[in-house]
Amino acid sequence: MHDPVGRTAAAITRLTPDLQAVFPAIVLNISDLTRPAVVDAAAALGATITRHVSNEGHIGRFRRDAIVQAADGRHVLYADFDHLLRWIEFGREDLLRALETDPGADVLVVGRSEHALAQEPRRLRETERLVNHAYQLMTGERWDLMFAIRRLSPAAVRMIAAESRIDTLANDVEWPLLARRAGLTLGYVESDALYYRTVQEFGADEDTGDGDPLQWIRRLEFAALHAGAMREFLDRAG
Repeated sequence: MHDPVGRTAAAITRLTPDLQAVFPAIVLNISDLTRPAVVDAAAALGATITRHVSNEGHIGRFRRDAIVQAADGRHVLYADFDHLLRWIEFGREDLLRALETDPGADVLVVGRSEHALAQEPRRLRETERLVNHAYQLMTGERWDLMFAIRRLSPAAVRMIAAESRIDTLANDVEWPLLARRAGLTLGYVESDALYYRTVQEFGADEDTGDGDPLQWIRRLEFAALHAGAMREFLDRAG
């Protein structure tokens, strides 16, 4: 969770009953730059809170720390919290369906449907398509990978804690590839209700970043991080 503008605070408070009804426990790893109102709303939610020093290059480590802390013998759903807030507000039944899909899978990747992807900003569609295509060539799986929502079994959490080495957000591809290498069971489910906004535009009707060259450069950099992470598995992909 990283919200230096505080836009998610009201949503957390508004959605607290829904979150508590769906999730028996919530663990949040919150950046030190997140506004106090957001931290207070998360505390009122009853979440277990850990704080980290904001560093975009270590997002993957912060995600890993969160799932390890959340592990209690049950399956864990990892999601960037702003994504989860939108999902439970605008697609609660879709969320419940995803949670119940393929209960035997150790790693369930939650992706966006073709309909949902078609609504996304162009910079995401064009750069993420390349990552998804490379992953498909390696594994045969035509999956949407870069929305960072994963349901993980206790075995998957233990494996990630022991073997994950990617500290960036490229663990979007590392975690499922590690699971394949370890012989764990993978599954996939698509959602029509997921969509992207920057935290600065949380709650906005539309994304406005496609006209900003920096936002395109950032998405290209993210795709390159994923490509580097996948390269390490080229001779191991099956």
